Amino acid sequence: MSDTFSQIQCSLLVGLLSLIPNDGLRYTAVGFAAGVGVIYSLHLKRPSVQHRRLMSVIEETEQIIREAKEFCSRDVLNLTEESVKLLEVKRWASIIQCRILDSSGFTWKYYRAACKDLAEATNKIKKIRTAVQLIMEAERQRKFTEDINATQTVLAIRGSPAMATVGVSLSYC
Repeated sequence: MSDTFSQIQCSLLVGLLSLIPNDGLRYTAVGFAAGVGVIYSLHLKRPSVQHRRLMSVIEETEQIIREAKEFCSRDVLNLTEESVKLLEVKRWASIIQCRILDSSGFTWKYYRAACKDLAEATNKIKKIRTAVQLIMEAERQRKFTEDINATQTVLAIRGSPAMATVGVSLSYC
């Protein structure tokens, strides 16, 4: 319950329960709400739902990589490597999707294996996204450093000796 919306929902639910005058009816409502909550959480843990979430994260990561390729012209090789890793995860997600579609029966072993594979794929996507974002931030820092140095050069040419002696380190992410 980390987000505000779910906290508001919980507060409203507790507030509405206090308005029920009959204890038996109140306990029935609490049991019903708990049952709905359990069913909803089980629904969110289904492999097909997790796979849909994984595919949306993959699409977002693809968009980030496309933007990074436009923004970071110097680091195209690293971005291409991350694109290859993303394609490998997409292939893996496709294999998982085939297993989900091909499953004839639901077993605990199958469920655990699918959830484990989906979690690993999600972790790989997060690592790829972090690497791409670090590349973009390093490029931003490099551009900021160039702008600072260019501004300091202009100031040094205009005759401001105090600004000419200040240097900027070139360490990036």
